[in-house]
Amino acid sequence: MHYFLLGPSGVGKTTFGDWLQNNRQYHHLAVDRGDEPNGLTAEGLIELWNKVLQAPAPFATKLQDRAETEGKKGCVLTFPSVTFFAPGWVDHLAKHSMAVRYLYGPKESCIEAFVSREKRPGRDRTFWSAVNGNYEAMGSSQLAPYRANIIRSSGERLTGSEIAKLLKIE
Repeated sequence: MHYFLLGPSGVGKTTFGDWLQNNRQYHHLAVDRGDEPNGLTAEGLIELWNKVLQAPAPFATKLQDRAETEGKKGCVLTFPSVTFFAPGWVDHLAKHSMAVRYLYGPKESCIEAFVSREKRPGRDRTFWSAVNGNYEAMGSSQLAPYRANIIRSSGERLTGSEIAKLLKIE
């Protein structure tokens, strides 16, 4: 199985992707690389990605090849906050061994984490709001089966093991 991790900026997608690579034997491909080229472009996967909804099998096959080459059991891809799949597309991709999972948390906690980590000019609360227009949709009841709320009311994030258990990632 390959996992696509989506969610708002600052929720911890990349951190969890790194955890899966280091603790669960997944190859982590960070699609969102800040100002660097998109990870799909850098990894030579962009052409297959652009067709993934119409023809998911070739992309899934390429991910499986990549995982096997790396000696991993699958791939985990972490996406920018603008990436969004509605439930129908999530179910469609799952039929091809690609599971979409949303990491989620309180808006203010995500904004604070984003602002505190960002060093690039203009990456402030206003920027967060501009690029996280899907925040409410990600929290909708239709996406509940694919989502984990990973930030406690105290603001502390769940551990990698806790998140993996919630998302049923072995």
